[in-house]
Parts: sequence; C-alpha cells; structure tokens
Amino acid sequence: MDDIKESVRAAARSLARVLTGILTRSLEAGDSALKNAGAMLSRVLPFLLSGSGLESSAEDTRNFAVVTLLQIVKKSNAKTLNPHSPELVERLLGLLSSLEPEAVNYIHLNASKYNITEQKLDDMRLQSVRSSPLTESIDRCLDLADADTMKALIPHIEAAMKNAVGLPSKVGCSRILVTLSTRHNFLFKPYADGFLKLIQKYVHDRNDTVASSYAASAGYVARVASDKQLLSTVAFCQKLYFSSEDDKSRIAAGDIILSISKNAADRFTSLSSDLLPFVFLAKHDTHETVKKLFEDTWSDNVAGSRAVLLYLKEIVALADQYLESQKWVLKHSAAKTIADSIISITPGTEKIDVANAKIIWPTLDKAMGGKTWDGKEIVLEAFVRFVERGVSLWAEDSKVAKQIEKIAIREAKRTNKPYRPFALEALGKIAKARTDLEISGTVEEIVAAVLDEVVKDEDDGEKMDVDGGEVMKDVVLYVPFFQFLLPQHQQTLTPNIAKRRPSQHASPHFSTLPTLPNSHLQIFRNKFLRSSLWLQRQTPRMTRMCTSPLSHLSKISSKACQQISPSRSRELSKR
Repeated sequence: MDDIKESVRAAARSLARVLTGILTRSLEAGDSALKNAGAMLSRVLPFLLSGSGLESSAEDTRNFAVVTLLQIVKKSNAKTLNPHSPELVERLLGLLSSLEPEAVNYIHLNASKYNITEQKLDDMRLQSVRSSPLTESIDRCLDLADADTMKALIPHIEAAMKNAVGLPSKVGCSRILVTLSTRHNFLFKPYADGFLKLIQKYVHDRNDTVASSYAASAGYVARVASDKQLLSTVAFCQKLYFSSEDDKSRIAAGDIILSISKNAADRFTSLSSDLLPFVFLAKHDTHETVKKLFEDTWSDNVAGSRAVLLYLKEIVALADQYLESQKWVLKHSAAKTIADSIISITPGTEKIDVANAKIIWPTLDKAMGGKTWDGKEIVLEAFVRFVERGVSLWAEDSKVAKQIEKIAIREAKRTNKPYRPFALEALGKIAKARTDLEISGTVEEIVAAVLDEVVKDEDDGEKMDVDGGEVMKDVVLYVPFFQFLLPQHQQTLTPNIAKRRPSQHASPHFSTLPTLPNSHLQIFRNKFLRSSLWLQRQTPRMTRMCTSPLSHLSKISSKACQQISPSRSRELSKR
C-alpha cells in the first residue's frame, strides 16, 4: 500500500479490504469460528501495530491500519479480544495525539494571531477526544475486560500515562481512570491506591487543561481508594497549598479537593474534620481562582455560617500556625480566616461565650500584630466585633482587657492613609463598648493630630488644591470619621456660628451642631465646622460630601468623651 506505483497501491488496498472483511466476518461468526478468529487476530494485530501499519511513513497505510483496528475492536467478543486488550489500549491512547491534525498544534502556538485563547482551543481539543472513535474503542476494551485482563492492563495504562506527549493522549489517560472508577470499580479497586498516588505527579503538568483533568480524575479514583491513601492525598493537597511558591500549585490543590467533594461526597464527609478547616482557610486566598475553588467546596459541604462553630478549634489552630509563615499570601489568608470565624459565630446580636473567646483571643491578638496591609481592615472589623460580643472574656481577664486597649490605640495611631479611617472608627466603637475605660485624653491627642493634618485656617486656603489634589483628598477621607466623633446631646447653635446669617450656610446641618460640656470636644467641633465652611465656599460638591451624614453624629466615641476627668477638662480649657 506504500508502493511508488499507483496501480500497485490500488491492488493492495483492494486485497486489504477483502482480508479485513474475512477477518470481521470470522469475529462475528460466534463460537464455531472462535478458534480461527483467535488465530487470525494473533497474526493480524502485531502486523497492524508494527512499522507496516500504525507506524508506517505512508499516511494511507496508517489510516487503513487505524480503521481496521477499530473494526476489529467493534466486532470482537471478550474471549478473542481480551488477550490483546492491554497492548491495544496503550497504543490507542498514543494514537489520540498522533492522529490529531498538525494544524491544531500550529494554531495552539499562534493562538494570539487568530484571536483565540489557548484555553478555548484546549477545550475544543478536549471535546474532540471525548467524541473520538478511538475513545469508543478504548471503552469497549475496558468493558470486555475481566479480572485477569485488568491485571495485565494496569502496567500498560501506567506506561501510556508516562509516555503520553500531546494533550489528547494525556486527557485520554485521565479519562480512562474515570471510566475504571465508575463503570468497573469492582475490578479496579485493588489498583486504585496506586493510581491515586500516581496522579499526584501529573497534576503538575504545565498545561492547565491536562492538570485539571488529572485533578478531576482524582475525585473519581477516591471513591474506591483506601482510607490510608485518601488521607495521604489530603496531606499532599495541604502540602501543595502551603509549601508551593506559585499560584498554579494552589489551584491544583483546590481542583483535587473540589473533585473529591463532588465525586466522592461520602468519602469527603468521613474526613470532614481534616478537610473543612483547611478548606475554610484556603477560601480566603488572595488569588481569585484558588479562592473560588475552595469557596465552592465549602458551600457544597456546609449548610451555613454557624457550621464554623463545629470546627472552630481546628480552624483557629490551623490559622495560628500560618500566621507566622514567611509567605504573605498564607499570613494574610490566616488573618482573614480568624476574622471570618468571628463574624460567622456572631450573627445578629449573639455573644461569644467564654470558652470560644479563649480559643479565639490568642490568635486574634497575633493577627492584629504587624504592619498594615491591603485588607487588614477586615481583621480590624472582626476585632471590634470580638470586643463588642466577647464581654465574657475581657470583663473577667484584666490582661486581655489591657491588651485590647493597647491594640485599639496602636491601630488608631497608624499613619497609613487608606487604613487610618477604619482604625479611628474602630477606636470609637471600642471606646463605646468598653464602659470600663477612661481614654479620653488619648483619644483627644490622636484626633487632634489628625485634625491638625487635614484642617487648615482660612488664611491658608489658597495653599490647598481645590481641583482635587492630595490635601483635598485627605479632607474628604477623614470627614466621615469627624462626623462620627461628635457625641449627640442637644441641638443648639454654637456661639461662633450663631452670629452668621442662615444664608451663609449651604446646608441646615451647619446651623445645628451638638453643644458639648467638655471643652476639648468643643475645640474638635469648631475645627470640624470651620473645615466644612471652608469646603462650602470652595466647592459645593465637596460640601455635600462632608455634610450629608451630619444627622448621624456621635455613633462611636461618646463614652470616651463623657468620661474625661475634671482636671483634664481644665487643662484643655486653658489651650
């Protein structure tokens, strides 16, 4: 069929078709021709798999060998095919890549030129593998296999996984594992542990589609694997997540855990105490893909946020371990895990009992340490919630109470501009919740420093960039905090504002501000009022931003302001 002369090739093709017809009819004849069919297969298959068939340099010869093999597999029964199935399956898996058009590889390398993503192209190749006649033939070989055939087949599947080069062959190997785990689990069960361990090697493939396919197959193989190997796989995923330096490894860990959750739900449930704390921490990852994978796993296995209470001790212990990590990704994820734990166990107005508060507090204290970072305000919000709901702990433990005060003041003194408003608001909320504190002097110093930064005299107004420069941005950033700072007592006109005519105020909020008994609060209020009037004269838009919430004054630090000592009040009055 590969002769140089066309007439010879035509005659060879005609003879090959006749011989193939004789062979297929013998395979269909049944037991009467079984012996002859077996003898014919033992001679024909080695020829088709040799250099004169599948490995021939002539394309026509290769195509004829493939078609003949597919017909033989389709027409054969178990007795005739099983002796040849192991080698057939291995070779058919390799053909998945060999028979793929060369144009596909070219397009894959030059995907950007054709306005197509590599992932979209890989998805098309994956769909092609699923609908391929080669895949159907592989499935038939597996359907006809018995225990002895399966034993002989396992080394060939491992060899195919090792030698696979192209995406179709690699995806085909992962698909075989899924088929064996679902349709032939009884025969495959003795070998499941070995393949589940082998998958750990192939999830590191550089192609995301291949790595994802092997990760998905791990969930199916987990159905029939032993508990020991399943625990080993979970440990592998945790090591992959915590020890890896790249996002791709964490994605692979998420893929495996999600696949086990979806495809081996009963096995996942049996190991929930080992898996769910890890999943809860990982769902706070900074990488969106990793975060989504673990969030899906958590939502599939947990009924509501109150489930955190069941695994609180394990979650806190795991987070505490990685708060000391040298990797910022893990450190931040652990801190957010503690924050989410506190929010989850305190829905509505529910308090934190002493036992849970003692579990959480040491790790929360550690999470609040260190410098500011993007997202730390989430931990700060949880810290405030802990103070508000964890009265049972700090009311009886003076060391905890003192440390809470220290943390609140330390965070309020931070100079990070995006973080500072959250820290100042948290200080006010904590002062309101901690009725046992007298920190008015400290609050006055902190807020006075902030006011000195953002409030300027009218004579210096020309120095501020009215068109939205850095100074103007700072004023707008801190205005919400100043609005919350003033405690609401009674509505009267302040002495220096009452002299102004109503037409001088852009908003009625400027004419009615709380009159406060404490002199230092009066200073804060006058400074804030003067800042607002300056903004009014400059830009109406800025005035609206500064005055719109003035009806909600004093949600935060009234307790700290009311508890000022008389001596401190006299001292401030002299300023």
